[in-house]
Amino acid sequence: MQFTRKHFDPASKGEPLAGDRVSCRFADARGRLSLYVYDPRLTLAINVALAAKRPLLLAGEPGCGKTSLARNVAKVLGWWYYQQTVSSRTQASDLLWEYDALRRLNDAYVRNRNVLPDHCYVEPGPLWWALAPDTAALRGWARMPLKHRLGDPGEAGEHNHALILLDEIDKAEPDVPNDLLEILDTRSFSVKNVPIRATREKTLVVLTTNGERELPGAFLRRCVTYRFPEADAAWFEEVATRWLPEGNPQHHHDVAERLIAARDRARAAGQRMPGTAEYLDALHAFADLGLTVDSAEWREVEHCVFDKAMALDSAPGGR
Repeated sequence: MQFTRKHFDPASKGEPLAGDRVSCRFADARGRLSLYVYDPRLTLAINVALAAKRPLLLAGEPGCGKTSLARNVAKVLGWWYYQQTVSSRTQASDLLWEYDALRRLNDAYVRNRNVLPDHCYVEPGPLWWALAPDTAALRGWARMPLKHRLGDPGEAGEHNHALILLDEIDKAEPDVPNDLLEILDTRSFSVKNVPIRATREKTLVVLTTNGERELPGAFLRRCVTYRFPEADAAWFEEVATRWLPEGNPQHHHDVAERLIAARDRARAAGQRMPGTAEYLDALHAFADLGLTVDSAEWREVEHCVFDKAMALDSAPGGR
């Protein structure tokens, strides 16, 4: 697949692989590793979202790499990075700001502690920081005393652009995605009747869905979407090669084959299929405990790592 990587080019900071794919590996100041292999379809989807200035919606089974992709894209772009996991209780306003009523109540009842002006108890959310960090630092008020100004909680980038991940958007009530559309379309919102406008030139919103709930049609129409293909044994082996370069390739192959068999069992039983996290856990146990795939010990490891859902559903003392 040939196209111009005008906005996002992982090859600029990564290692070329076969099939026009690129591997990008970063370690942040905390020692956290960010590693991703981009194929041409995924790179194109990211470029389309950036060109169209639309949210990028990532769909796929849990563990397929949706969440880890967002941080890696921010690293490649050199942008600031923010993230928030959405729950069934999340409202669109929660992504922008919250009011710390408990802190205000404590200030009111503790002797020798003054109650601050009302706006000092506003706590900016990740979406506010991603869109307008200057006003977020001031909680929306230009005359905010210096001692009450906030530091940016995001992961710093090389440029003053931002990527924000809103993880598991499908868990929210249907009105939340639609409310987000208005905020993203107008690049503005209000905080306790104070209008706030976005000041960053570029902000890429990345959302993920596990398909737990159908998303509103109006929301989908305004997103660029990418669905992760189902992984095969060769894909998992490549993951192991990237994450565990000192590992034994035969072990990677053996465990990947057993993982695929476990995924087939889970699919047939209507259970969640084990993914990348379980595969890497199994590889660590495989190497550290000196197992082989035909040993009794491995069968127990497989049961508690790959067959988690079925193990929990089993009767006590049974399989």
